Amino acid sequence: MRRLIKVLGRTQIPYFTKGESPTLLIHSGTHGDEYGVISSVRLAVAKYEAQLPDFIFVPVVSPSAVAARKRVNMDGLDLNRSFFDGSRVSEIEANLSIARDYKFDLMVTFHEDSFWKSTFYLYDVNRSVGEGMAWKKFKAEIEALGLNLLNGSDDPNDPTLDYIFEEGYHYISEKGYLGGSFDAWAIRNGVIGGALVPEIPGKLIQEKKNKVVDLFFRRFLLKA
Repeated sequence: MRRLIKVLGRTQIPYFTKGESPTLLIHSGTHGDEYGVISSVRLAVAKYEAQLPDFIFVPVVSPSAVAARKRVNMDGLDLNRSFFDGSRVSEIEANLSIARDYKFDLMVTFHEDSFWKSTFYLYDVNRSVGEGMAWKKFKAEIEALGLNLLNGSDDPNDPTLDYIFEEGYHYISEKGYLGGSFDAWAIRNGVIGGALVPEIPGKLIQEKKNKVVDLFFRRFLLKA
């Protein structure tokens, strides 16, 4: 695994690569108030590096937001609503430039929902993992950790969200995915074939966050 740094204006974004032809893109740290999951993902990447397909891993998508522990970055933007071509925001363009010349089979972007203490849910863009045995096993493992799975809306007060979940799962087809998240941009531009967006309970203790992320890697990301 090589460590590189993308420098653009006042922005420096460290990232890691494995192999010459990455098929997996991993993100964390898009929102600064979701910093707990960053260390969980770092641990899992280091632990499973040899078993993962070739990848690019960006641990901290928005360094300025994470440094401030805020949802918005130094430009006052929620980056998860702001990934569009033509942006002059350095954190946006730096992240786009890291990925835009590749064709990934899958992107996984780890988030936390600060509202929840023990509720997990997963957005699935164009992958249909909810139809497979891995998802059934993962759900059972999540519940064995004492977590529950979201049933109902993710956020009825946010017009960009308000997706309805059933047992922690919601499928989104690429045709209906037009927002400003990085994965939506990547789908539109053919950079990724699909995406998984796990939402870890933000109020969960760190040890359990680590376990949830570890389980996610084992069930969905390791090579067969």
